Amino acid sequence: MTLDMLKKGSSENFLLKQIIKRNFTTKYKDSVLGILWSFLNPLITMALLTAIFSTFFTRSIENFPVYFMAGRCVIDFFNSGTKIAMTSIKQNRSILQKIFIPRYIFAIGGICSEFLNFLMSLIVMIAIMIITGAPFYAMGLFAVIPIATLVILITGVGLILAIVCTKFTDIEYLYKIFTSLLVYACAIFYPMDIVPQPIRGYMELNPVYGIIAQFREFVMYGRFPSQTIMLTTIVFSIVIFIIGILVFRKYQNKITLEL
Repeated sequence: MTLDMLKKGSSENFLLKQIIKRNFTTKYKDSVLGILWSFLNPLITMALLTAIFSTFFTRSIENFPVYFMAGRCVIDFFNSGTKIAMTSIKQNRSILQKIFIPRYIFAIGGICSEFLNFLMSLIVMIAIMIITGAPFYAMGLFAVIPIATLVILITGVGLILAIVCTKFTDIEYLYKIFTSLLVYACAIFYPMDIVPQPIRGYMELNPVYGIIAQFREFVMYGRFPSQTIMLTTIVFSIVIFIIGILVFRKYQNKITLEL
């Protein structure tokens, strides 16, 4: 499925580019500031939460703005990427009912458009690192590992949700609640050390938190994170990715008839 889509010059590749362009431009079409909101939104949120929480965690969190932005970039990409993939088939039902188009391409295109927003958030984070005088480490280049793991996880979860959402509309509302809770469960603006056991142990099993922790280790501290955590999150993400592909392949033709 994925290899055919990525084949150079294929019609799927052209369609994917058009979907990415449409999703990205539509998001800012009615906004006066347009794409600038991709930079302003995380900056405003960071400034607000820094003013509120930095005084509480000054001793336990070094450079709170960067700590927050590193977590915020990852969790926002996961939430937005999985949400847009979840509704990709339903929102394009009119097209799918008229002509044959690979169903998965709408989910992949949505995730790719959110990846562009993720990259812009990284630019904001780098700017904050420069302003706050945070050091840049060569080890930070290895942050591509948790980022790649995150993309794999989002794709797997997104494909599963795309199928489930066409059969159970309520999943959209339930998933919004889930992603809201996920933000608080990933230690975005507080250190995990303050969470008591055994709750902390359960929270550390969260693969999204594992990816955030790895990303922070590479970028903020210039050191290699726990190999156990890395291996666990990579294996889990690949398993979810494979399950997502299998589920999507099995039900993609059936759900089109039910749209």
